[in-house]
Amino acid sequence: MFKNILMCKPKYFDVIHYKLNEHMLMKQKVNYDRAYIQWRNLENNLLYQGVKVNYIKPQKNLVDMVFAANGAIVYNNKAIVSNYNAIPRKKESKYYSNFFVVNGYDTYEMKTEFEGAGDGLFSHCRTHLWLGYGFRSNKDSKTEIEDIISDHNLEIHTLKLTNPLWYHLDTCFCPFGVDRLMLYEKAFDKESLRKIYNVFDEEKCIKVSDEDAENFACNSISIPNNILIGHSYTPKLKEKLRDIDYRGIETLMSEFLLSGGSTKCCVLDVERYRDNEVEKKIQISYGP
Repeated sequence: MFKNILMCKPKYFDVIHYKLNEHMLMKQKVNYDRAYIQWRNLENNLLYQGVKVNYIKPQKNLVDMVFAANGAIVYNNKAIVSNYNAIPRKKESKYYSNFFVVNGYDTYEMKTEFEGAGDGLFSHCRTHLWLGYGFRSNKDSKTEIEDIISDHNLEIHTLKLTNPLWYHLDTCFCPFGVDRLMLYEKAFDKESLRKIYNVFDEEKCIKVSDEDAENFACNSISIPNNILIGHSYTPKLKEKLRDIDYRGIETLMSEFLLSGGSTKCCVLDVERYRDNEVEKKIQISYGP
């Protein structure tokens, strides 16, 4: 559940790298005005719901930096900065690293290829961490992350992604609430599904349809008051959410889907969940 996040304005956003992922077909040009309006709508929805939004300065030529989720994962006061597999994104790491250093996080830079909260998602009140691999992040990143976090209270799992359209874990796997999950089963191999259902009660999992998966319904942001913010949900999915007293807020992100991203891709959870004294002393104010 996100309460304190990092975002990056889409000042330089564009789709210029053909098939950096399977969505980047470059058949349609980005409408920059529409992209900015969509990003602002997302920001406003988050602010209206009481989410604290921090900002990292966008950098010229780093067109995907708007997808802040990939910059790092944060656990307590530890920021684990990404080592991108995607070559055009590698230079982003130093800016995210600098952000965390300036704001007082214990900052670590990954040696193994790992693309942050795109492939690293927490569940069950941050007692489980799920690491996706197969396209962007290396399976061996688990060992390095375990060494950095060094917390026996956190159980870390690896999940193999098998469909290049769902190339990051956060495109097909959305933990929400305490122990609920939305997922697209066809994005995983059988062993990964077994791991998932060994932890999650299958009856508390929403298995999304092909249509919802294609609309990146699993790339949603879980925030307090039983709310999910995503690009689009089918009536059937909305009904399933209502049945468990959740509300889905649709925030159109069509321009960002051209690059294989949606709402969750644009935010990074930077909350210091257990280090409250540090949080009181340090104010994150990097400026929009």
